[in-house]
Amino acid sequence: MSESRVPWSSPRFQVIVLSSLMGVMGVSLISPALPTVREALAITDGQAALLVTAFTVPGIVLAPLVGVLADRYGRRAVLVPCLVGYGVSGAAVALTTDFTVILGLRVLQGVAGSALVTLAVTLIGDLYDAGQRNHLMGVNGAAISVGTASYPLVGGALASVSWRAPFLLYVVGVPVGLVAYRSLDDSDGRAHGLDYFRNVLAAVPTRRTAALYGTYVAAFVVLYGTLITAVPFLLHEAYGLGSFGTGLVLTSASAMTAVTASQNGRLSALASNDRLVAFGFVGYGVGLVGAFFAGSPVGFAVAILAFGAGQGVVQPSIDTATSSLVGAEFRGGVMSFRTTAIRTGQTLGPPLATAADAVVGYQAFLLAVGVVALVGGGVALAVVE
Repeated sequence: MSESRVPWSSPRFQVIVLSSLMGVMGVSLISPALPTVREALAITDGQAALLVTAFTVPGIVLAPLVGVLADRYGRRAVLVPCLVGYGVSGAAVALTTDFTVILGLRVLQGVAGSALVTLAVTLIGDLYDAGQRNHLMGVNGAAISVGTASYPLVGGALASVSWRAPFLLYVVGVPVGLVAYRSLDDSDGRAHGLDYFRNVLAAVPTRRTAALYGTYVAAFVVLYGTLITAVPFLLHEAYGLGSFGTGLVLTSASAMTAVTASQNGRLSALASNDRLVAFGFVGYGVGLVGAFFAGSPVGFAVAILAFGAGQGVVQPSIDTATSSLVGAEFRGGVMSFRTTAIRTGQTLGPPLATAADAVVGYQAFLLAVGVVALVGGGVALAVVE
């Protein structure tokens, strides 16, 4: 098969892309709906933000175990129940107004969702040879960027009809699971067990790895604390934007992320991954500080484009640096711990934002995070090569 040909007609590749798209739908679809959900259920900002936290927490613990289970029992045996469980638990949120039950369903959905993107990437490595693998990894990454860019707009539009509507869309995971059951097999199951992860930990350079994982945590605390949590509430309260308008702002930022990420290969020829990550944090700072001084929804949306560009530089640059830590034998384990670091940042960001709002307000929170990102990125540029 040609290295440049994308096997769109292959049910297995369709499952890979759809699983990735389902995985990133978990938070980005409902982010612009948080103010609508808050009002419909008569809950606080902090409680609404728990809809994000409840989904992300399970991945902190479960992501490293996904590889062990999939190696021992086969990819299909793990992926199919995760897709079906993700779809059922997510859609079930729309059937209740009991907030405790909703949080429980989001936790179950987070358990299932912790496997989706990791297994999709693993399947690319399993099913395609080295020549085609890099190309299809890029295609899958591009699909994720498109999903991340479009989901806030879709979720905002659906939430303008009913707070329940975005959650109903998660049921798509069920037919994707059925396609996965028919198109995949479990002949690739192996039994590495927990010794595999002990070997991974022994193989990586400790300080370098800790620095990269720490950067993941910081980046996703910033992303989920500001763009995913604080920005929707701020746009609603300060500028009167509804769910659809909020979705437009978030989509524009995600679209900028996708465009910038697509140029990472060219950018890497100009600077090291470490310097690119530092530039990305500067982009965070410029966007957040600019949003603080914007004064209008249009100005806010324009300023936040810089934040989106920063994310487009940070994410692929850290991923490339992390994947280079070890050889192919342990790369899957290293990348699964990357997921744990990301989930940690995703989990810490929303409660940090709502706690800051209770003390200083969302606008001051954006300014403070923006200044820290600017200073941190600037210092990193001064010291990294």
